[in-house]
Amino acid sequence: MWQPASYAPLVAQVDAVIHAAQQKVEGRWTHRRITAMHQSDALMTRTLARACVEQGKPFLYSSGALTHSYPADEWIDETKPARPCLLARGHAEMVTELKELERNQGLRVIILSPGFVYGPGGFLKMTVEMLQQRRYRVIGTGQNYWSLVHVDDVSEAYTLALERGRPGANYFLADDQPMRRREVIDCVTDALGLPPAGHVPSWLIGLLLGFPLVEAITASQRLRNDRAIRELGWQPHYASFAKGLGAVLREMGVKQ
Repeated sequence: MWQPASYAPLVAQVDAVIHAAQQKVEGRWTHRRITAMHQSDALMTRTLARACVEQGKPFLYSSGALTHSYPADEWIDETKPARPCLLARGHAEMVTELKELERNQGLRVIILSPGFVYGPGGFLKMTVEMLQQRRYRVIGTGQNYWSLVHVDDVSEAYTLALERGRPGANYFLADDQPMRRREVIDCVTDALGLPPAGHVPSWLIGLLLGFPLVEAITASQRLRNDRAIRELGWQPHYASFAKGLGAVLREMGVKQ
């Protein structure tokens, strides 16, 4: 990612570019580490976008719904102005730059902004393991909304965006039923036959893992998916986390 010459020339050899990479943060989520993550994304994004302008190739940029952190009960669609939490400020800045390139230099950019993506790895795998070890605690009250989306549905959305996406548009990717974070964890414990997880104060996890991470976890994402359905012809196969969870747990080999 820090060596643009290793990937910029590849743009000439492909039909389109999908940017879904992100530098991994090791250890506590500090401002310094988050800044480095944003800087690496900016370098990759600008490099690939310039190459796409020169080569006339479409560019799909992976942002994220944390660019729109609104009060817990408010529905959000793509017409709302960005209100990013710290972790998502880099994405929000890149979206602004890319839209300027679309207007001024003809970049064919499409932005895809998934909610919390779940599948057999990632946050769900870690959650299941910690619940089974009786180590998981819900941070704070758990009353903020999460809009979730199955990884296979995200993959299909990217394919459809390449075929039908409108240049300059941003598409929220989420299933049809946002859930409060407490409900998400209760859904997992019920599926595993485990007792409900307890709570832990937000300030304590902030001290241990970093307050920017706590801000992201406790931010609200009650997303509307209407634009992706209407313009891309996208329809999540798993309309809710509750419907998709069982299939993922079976894929993980977890007993239910």
